[in-house]
Amino acid sequence: MTPRARIAAALRTADRILLVNHVDPDGDTLGSTLALALALEGMGKSVTVASDGGVPAAFAFLPGAARILRDPPAGAAFDLAVTMECSTLERCGRFAPLVAQTPLIAAIDHHESHTAYAHVDDWDPAAAAAGEMTADLIRLLGASVTPPVATALLTALATDTGVFRFPTVRPETLRLAAALMEAGGNLAEIVTAVYEQRPLAVTRLLGYALLRTVVTDDGAVAYTTLTDAMRRAAGALPEEGAGIVGALRGIRGIKAALLFEEGADGIRVSIRAREGVRANAIAEAFGGGGHPAAAGCTLPGPMEDAVTRVLAGAQAELARLGEGQPSEGRVTQPGSRE
Repeated sequence: MTPRARIAAALRTADRILLVNHVDPDGDTLGSTLALALALEGMGKSVTVASDGGVPAAFAFLPGAARILRDPPAGAAFDLAVTMECSTLERCGRFAPLVAQTPLIAAIDHHESHTAYAHVDDWDPAAAAAGEMTADLIRLLGASVTPPVATALLTALATDTGVFRFPTVRPETLRLAAALMEAGGNLAEIVTAVYEQRPLAVTRLLGYALLRTVVTDDGAVAYTTLTDAMRRAAGALPEEGAGIVGALRGIRGIKAALLFEEGADGIRVSIRAREGVRANAIAEAFGGGGHPAAAGCTLPGPMEDAVTRVLAGAQAELARLGEGQPSEGRVTQPGSRE
């Protein structure tokens, strides 16, 4: 029996089920947990969905998003906990202790950096998104793919593939997307909600970040920084920096894009890569992880030290490909002409 089949069997017999998103949740983890929750509830199960970090505003449209718990419920106990895209138990954030005390833990993950910690680990680094794996799990359960389930799964697929632009996309990814659209998922509405309804504060924050963008001397790495002061000036929330690193990745010639953000737990670094550069390898050198195209890590401050260290890591990865050149970048201030 495959790990996925074992998880399906466990879900059929469990009564109280906890589904946990990773910290700083994205569309893939949120869409996957909500789709699975809706499918399981259609089978009569009691399901709780949890997210240390809540739900970013861009994903508030997801069916059931308002039900997601941000804080661990006091005295709660579950028969089975399913972690979604949590490469380590720590990626469950404040829900990690609750997961750890659950009698049966199942992990669903496609990150290359996944470390086995569950009783059953469904790990598939070839999957374009956890949504692919979740869709297959729902199929194994024999649950109905209703329009809300299809919407959540299609959101997972679309967001983790850059709307089907990343090299992780396979023919089966597109076939699944088509089936989900036929089941009631509206791709145009998902893209509009996630990518085309940016609040004014987020637009301002993007502008501030782009003004500070630095391209290294070899032209292969672009990076920028976000400070708490910049967020306050823009009126943006801490989680509203999403999308900035993708804009840097879109600069012509860039093979690695880096976003450094001041956070309560240190300097959070988002990494996007292309053309054989491994974002996950850069992140793993600093205790993080992710995919070859997208990864992240957190370093202690100050900002200047974090920038220097991760830039060196990016240059080392470029050197592996025979493309890196020693370079020194500077963080320019908003309004600078550099």
